[in-house]
This record gives sequence, C-alpha cells and structure tokens, in this order.
Amino acid sequence: MKNTFLQSMSKSLFALVLSAASSLTFSQVQPQTVPPLPTQMKASETAVILVDFQGNFVNPDGAWYQKFKPDYDKGMLDKTVKMVNEAREKGAWIIHVTEGYTQDHRELDWTNPGGFHRGQLMRKAWKVGSKEAAYYEPLMPKPEYKDLFLAPRIQVSAFGGTGLNEILRSKGIKNVAVAGFTTDVCVYATVIAAYDLGYHVYALRESMLGFFPEMSQSMLNSIFPMWSTVIDNDKFVGMVQK
Repeated sequence: MKNTFLQSMSKSLFALVLSAASSLTFSQVQPQTVPPLPTQMKASETAVILVDFQGNFVNPDGAWYQKFKPDYDKGMLDKTVKMVNEAREKGAWIIHVTEGYTQDHRELDWTNPGGFHRGQLMRKAWKVGSKEAAYYEPLMPKPEYKDLFLAPRIQVSAFGGTGLNEILRSKGIKNVAVAGFTTDVCVYATVIAAYDLGYHVYALRESMLGFFPEMSQSMLNSIFPMWSTVIDNDKFVGMVQK
C-alpha cells in the first residue's frame, strides 16, 4: 500500500514538473546580452608590450634579418616606431620585453626535448650583451621617458618570470597591446597569457611578424580573435584617450 502511494506521488510530481516545463516557449527564454566592445580606452590604463625587438631579428647581421627584410622594406619597423611614439605621447605605458641568456645558458635544461630552447643552445644564441640580443636602437627609450625595460627573460611569454603581471596590476593597467616577434611564437604566447590574466588584449597586426607568413596570417585571421582584438596601429592609437 505504501509503495503504491509513493509511486502515485512520484508520478504526480513528475507530471507537474513536465507541465511546467512544457509551458515555457522559446519566445519566453531571453538570450543573454553582453555589452558592446569598447571604442575608447584610458591612456592611464593602457600599456604597449614590445616583444623581442632585438638584433637577431632587426639587425642586418642577425640570424633572421633577411627572412623579415621584405616586411621591413614595406615599413613594418617604421610603423612600429611611429605607433610607439604616438601612444607614449597620449600617455600609454610602453613596456620593452627581451629574451636573453647567460654566456653558457646554464639556466636552461639541456635535456628538455622541446625545440625552442634547444635551438638557442645549438646556435649559442641570445646571450646577454651580445650583438644578437642588442635592442633596436630607434625604440630605445630616452632618459626622460617613463618606459619600462624589463630584465631579459628565458620563457616564451612576456609574462613568464618577469613579474610583468604584478607590475601592470600595481599601475592599474587593464588594456595591453602586443607587438613584436613572432606572431606564431612569443607574441602568441604573450597574447594568450594576457587574456588568461584578464587583460583586454589588442594584437597590433602591422607591428608583428611570424616565422611562417601564411600560418601567421591565418592565426591573425582565425586564432588571435579568440584572445584579442586584432587591430591596425592607427586605429589602436585613436582609441587611446588622454
């Protein structure tokens, strides 16, 4: 008798839930709305992160200079210098990030099978103080500038082991624009890290280059938009407000 009563109650409750659910229609379910993307940003809350503008890429004697020279001939470096000067003039914070190792690369794990550091070891590359690691002179900040020049890093992302996140947080930075080398390695890692840390990320397509041009362009078209706003230099600078 008791089991019959419980079964009856269960059936009644199920019928009640089903009736309530069936009374809902698609027209009654409102889609969640999100705010529109910002069209302006405060300069005091904005930083431009420049990744690896160093001799290896930008010096005529650098290992990768000839690979990127066609893009330099089209004005990539000049556009970058212009963008940095204009963003700085508006009050954005310019952050210079470099890669660099001790003379014998003792900070690296020589047995790690990953190719990134093994390539540096085989070429004895990016030693601090070397011509290959030297910074691009036109972007060197003048003494009166308030740019931040971080110590050389050994990790792929600009946020790796540099304290950059803590520094930006302490200054109230919410927006970061990323430029540099390369679209498919260190710049990409920096963009993803910045997004995961909660920053509004802007990928400056005119101021970055990749090892594999077609893949890099595909990444800018299809992958980078998942983590950032891919934007031209002038449009980004135009969004920055004093």
